[in-house]
Amino acid sequence: MRAGRRQGAREITADLVRDALSFIPPDIGHDERARVAFAVFDGIGDAGVDLWLEWAARRSTADANEDRATWKSARKRGPVKVGTLFGMAKDRGFRFPELDADAPMPDPAALAAAAAERERKRQVEEAQYRERADRTARTARKEWAEASETGESPYLARKGVQAHGVRFMPNGTLLVPLCDAAGELHNLQRIAARRTANEPEKRFLPSGRKSGLFHLIGWPDGQADDAGVCKAPAVLLLAEGYATAASLYESTGKPVAVCFDAGNLKPCAVAFRGMFPAALLLVCGDDDKDTEARTGTNPGRVKAAAAVRAGATATGPTASVFPVGLPDGGSDFNDLAMHAGADAVRDLVEAAIAAARLASSIGPAEADPAPTDDPGPPVDERPAGDAQASTPPRKGSKARRSRAPEEGDMAGIDASGFDRFRCDDSGVWFTPPASDDGTTSGARRVCDRLDVLALARDMHDKGGALLLEFDTAFGRGRRWLMPLTMLAGDGAEYRRELLDMGFHAPTDGNRRRWLTEYLQSRRPADRVRLVDRVGWQGKAYVLPRETLTASDIEAEDTPVERLMFHSDAPMEDTFTRRGSLAQWQDRIGRYCIGNSRLLFAASAALAGPVLAWLSGAESGGFHLRGDSSCGKTTALRVAASVWGGRDYLQRWRATDNGLEAQAAQHSDVLLVLDELGQIDAKVAGESAYMLANGQGKARAGRNGGARPRLSWRLLWLSAGEIPLAQHMAEAGKRIRAGQELRMVDMPADAGAGLGLFDTVHDHEGGAALALHLAKACETTHGTLGRAWLEWLTEHAGEFHQQLRSDVDRIAQAFVPDTADGQVQRAGRRFALVAAAGELATRVGLTGWPEGAVTDGVRKCFLSWVLARPAGFGNSERAEALRQVRAFLEKNGDALFTWWHRAMDDHKPNTALRAGFKRIVDEDGNPIKFDSATDYSDARAPLGQKTADPGLVEFFVFPETFNADVCKGLDANFVARVLKEAGYLKHDRDRYTCKPRLPGIGNSRVFHILPSIFEGEAD
Repeated sequence: MRAGRRQGAREITADLVRDALSFIPPDIGHDERARVAFAVFDGIGDAGVDLWLEWAARRSTADANEDRATWKSARKRGPVKVGTLFGMAKDRGFRFPELDADAPMPDPAALAAAAAERERKRQVEEAQYRERADRTARTARKEWAEASETGESPYLARKGVQAHGVRFMPNGTLLVPLCDAAGELHNLQRIAARRTANEPEKRFLPSGRKSGLFHLIGWPDGQADDAGVCKAPAVLLLAEGYATAASLYESTGKPVAVCFDAGNLKPCAVAFRGMFPAALLLVCGDDDKDTEARTGTNPGRVKAAAAVRAGATATGPTASVFPVGLPDGGSDFNDLAMHAGADAVRDLVEAAIAAARLASSIGPAEADPAPTDDPGPPVDERPAGDAQASTPPRKGSKARRSRAPEEGDMAGIDASGFDRFRCDDSGVWFTPPASDDGTTSGARRVCDRLDVLALARDMHDKGGALLLEFDTAFGRGRRWLMPLTMLAGDGAEYRRELLDMGFHAPTDGNRRRWLTEYLQSRRPADRVRLVDRVGWQGKAYVLPRETLTASDIEAEDTPVERLMFHSDAPMEDTFTRRGSLAQWQDRIGRYCIGNSRLLFAASAALAGPVLAWLSGAESGGFHLRGDSSCGKTTALRVAASVWGGRDYLQRWRATDNGLEAQAAQHSDVLLVLDELGQIDAKVAGESAYMLANGQGKARAGRNGGARPRLSWRLLWLSAGEIPLAQHMAEAGKRIRAGQELRMVDMPADAGAGLGLFDTVHDHEGGAALALHLAKACETTHGTLGRAWLEWLTEHAGEFHQQLRSDVDRIAQAFVPDTADGQVQRAGRRFALVAAAGELATRVGLTGWPEGAVTDGVRKCFLSWVLARPAGFGNSERAEALRQVRAFLEKNGDALFTWWHRAMDDHKPNTALRAGFKRIVDEDGNPIKFDSATDYSDARAPLGQKTADPGLVEFFVFPETFNADVCKGLDANFVARVLKEAGYLKHDRDRYTCKPRLPGIGNSRVFHILPSIFEGEAD
């Protein structure tokens, strides 16, 4: 205790509570906010209502109605005390203010009187609470009696479950009873027929009980024996909500208890353990991953683990299981049943029951004995996983984990060959060596189980790392690549990372040292090669979470070094799957038929992985441009649905580092980028170059040397309201032909008056079809791409010859022989898209008729050519002619002096003269003019002027031609283009000529003929 600080009673005031609340972020999840409300009420009673409501309203998604209901439910004394508030605040930096050392000691009588007053208030509040709860119970019984046992509920229809022991109100509201162990009804949960924005879907009757109450589904007839004692079920499932419980019962046929929310799982587990001492209680918890992503806490798993611990006894096993294979946004077994079917639910539950029964069949005598001096944590303190029992695990039950080391595999073994470290289900153990007098001590527990699966390295034989696997409260089988460099010091760095992932690393000095020695001494036989980009590595395809290989490779006797994706930069795995391939074909694929842009987008997604197998093919992109309502994003969604959900669709708005990371994550696949206008116009062209060149910027490392650069090989599909050239022009930049070819600009409008679509099939219009596809892409995605990758890896090395032949054939059909080389290059990229789509169609993946993709891609190719200023020609030549023509059109009057008036004192001055201009006839002969002729022409009627049939030719000074006319271009190239087009009069072997200029004499100039204006304007 610090000097000068007096320990004694501390008065809990509103200011102290306010100060503590300021350290706790309100975005901590509903359950934690409710605990804070209980703690505040315990500390200062109703005086804390405004403080708590004000604090709760500061969260990102505030709900005043929810907050008031939460506070109302917290207005009773319970197990949560005010100390909980201060404990949570202390974890975040709060400290109590110093007590006044000179303050008088509190009067014992006053303290006793205050305690008695608090106890009196508590008894009054409890009496009031019981009175309100009894009143609510009477209301519940009356409402329950008046409700119908039959009816319809939109909620049940939406969740795909039946009615089990519930009742219906005339307005479609569903009533779920809350009963105690004796079967007495205490409360009702009302589930509204329809969701509303301002009202919660589910409500309990106000002021009623909930804790420890439940609703049983599937309770068999004759559940009581002759003496009236309730028969215990062999297995009882516990779930949070009604729909989840109904899905579990309908999938497994086993009785299920509706506990209504995560916080009530523990009280219900205690109640059922009292009712059924020997039954297996299986907590079927929610996996609240979305909540965990927002708040860092998974309440479904945390509360389920607490229920498992509370319900476990020596005679009654308790276990938990969580849904696996959930769709995006899903969290419970109802979501799993709707997504994958009842079989998926039943398989998970039956496996969890079997595992729990197997674990409970091993008594303490059979289980792996713990050392007497350090028995480790009790079983109920171990974290719950996807399916975990609360009884001791079987010795060696995790065969998938690290095996005992083979001879020569380990370092740090003593002279006798004894490995002092042991890793099993009970944790990592260390056996100290014998002391000098020969006495030995038992093994010491170091930490929870931590397996070393493999030794990893990067493609340059550097970046050595250990592949670790461990369980945490957040999930089972978590894996982490621990760099070996983290073992160079005292190990604080790797322990910090393990703690951050939820693994309880040891804190005392001995165990810290033993853990470091354990990791340093492991020599796993398995080897892993790390790659920093998604895509092909030989005949294997690397994804962020797995690597696909052909079955014949996996069956080889010779060990193959495993490949694993690993990047220092945090990356999001966007390769998600939902639904089935048949559903993709029905909901999305069939609407692509007849729609050239949709066929093109989906086929471009399929072309990404085959780009690597086409020798000489280069990375490149396509850009769909059109107005904001033509449906560009719909095409992007269809393309993204081949590989993943909404997160697969990326945005141009990114830094250079971010765009490089996105490209590396989408190597050998399609990168989908929306909203070109969001990227800075100054770097838009350079970004297109970077994506096509397949390599990021060179950057210096810590020691000044160059860091390894990210590389990739990809196709990308972009969309925006303006083309790349126009976007770059906003920043004063000019598009190069190379940039134009690297990202082909294609009109999004199909020309059928339906925006992006050529046909809307059975929909009323383009908007209806776009809405359907948007919804379908949310619920069905990723399956086509996965099936495509599996086919490609299985046939790796076989399909590329046919692919090359198809690309050559289609490109020859698309592009005429007279087309410029630039069009030939772009045409092969279009042909690759068509060939990939046709190949996927032939192997039965798309559901499209053969030839449909080729027809659709040909239409897109021709629309690009028609919209291209140079057509089938060279865009750089066309750009050169356009620039010279534009300069003369813009500056012909201001910067050029009339030849015939050059010596006239009365002529207007040409301040910034670029050259001369002269009137010639149709044959190119100069028309003689003088001041008198000018005067006469100014007054002559139209049609009788001397200059009526005249044309204008220009004489441009070389310096002006190089600096101004050809600004941003190669002047020699522009002159050659003018010469080859016949627009330049020149001397032999030169681009210039040397006429006698008025007032100057013989001087070299670029003599540009009037015929330059006769060419096409674009």
